[in-house]
Amino acid sequence: MNTITPHLAGATVLAVRQLIYLRPSATARMAADAAGGMALAVVVLVVAFLAAMAWAARSLAALLSEFLQVAAAMTSVFFAMVIAVVVAVALLVHH
Repeated sequence: MNTITPHLAGATVLAVRQLIYLRPSATARMAADAAGGMALAVVVLVVAFLAAMAWAARSLAALLSEFLQVAAAMTSVFFAMVIAVVVAVALLVHH
């Protein structure tokens, strides 16, 4: 036990020294935290933009649907008027 202790202590000191060199500095950690925060902010902005675009697309689809319904109603009225005019002209020509 006495022979392994100095070797174990020396290996521990060398390992800690290596870990200190490998550990990122405070500036690097702050930059990484800021970059992570910026990435999260960008993701939130992209999601909000896509949600707004989806809402606009749904609104536009509803508006186009209403326009098509109005156009269909106007076409029906136009054809009814054309048929009434054709019948009136046919009745006037025969008399």
